[in-house]
Amino acid sequence: MGREVARALVTRGEGDLTLLKRIVAAASAVAVLSLTLLLTGWMLAQVAERPGVPREVGELPSWFAGGPAVPGTRARSSAPARAGGEAAPARGHEAGAAVASIKPEAPAARAPEKTAPADGDYAEFAGGKVEIALKEYELTPSKIRIGPGKVTFVLRNEGRYSHDFNVEGPGIDTTTQKFGPGRTVRLEVALQEGEYKISCPLSNHDERGMRGTLIVTSKLAGK
Repeated sequence: MGREVARALVTRGEGDLTLLKRIVAAASAVAVLSLTLLLTGWMLAQVAERPGVPREVGELPSWFAGGPAVPGTRARSSAPARAGGEAAPARGHEAGAAVASIKPEAPAARAPEKTAPADGDYAEFAGGKVEIALKEYELTPSKIRIGPGKVTFVLRNEGRYSHDFNVEGPGIDTTTQKFGPGRTVRLEVALQEGEYKISCPLSNHDERGMRGTLIVTSKLAGK
């Protein structure tokens, strides 16, 4: 009788130990899964905040900044290139023609004519050429006045992360392709008189301050 009781107690103890092991294993699996989901969510948030470039990149390699490629490496392109090094046309729809090209910045043969800031700290450009610097998180200049007609935007990425450029207003809504640090984009558009919004719509850059106003008028202060 005593042996049977002892055997029953041992059997019950082994069953309780097995159940305890299963509970511990399940709790460990749930903890690992929760940690994995938290890390994945954090990584996605960082990618959304800094698209295209890691948060801490240190010194960027020469090929990332638009320099010559290292021999033996293969360059990758996100869009088919055209003859002369021009990238595919800008996306969007507009009344006039819009053409964007991405190429390393070269010394300009002649600087665009720029008058003194007009009322409201607007920078005025003559000659149909506007130079804008993009960096985190601002456009310089962000308030521009220019005459109507064909306009060429020369856009320099002076920041650490990729950007793009959008012009939206009367009869036009066009955006360049995304371009990385150290690169220069040229966007040609035909603009009529009116007020336009200029911005970097990539990710949340617009909301963080990369936007401005473009006034197209034949009544420039410098004329």
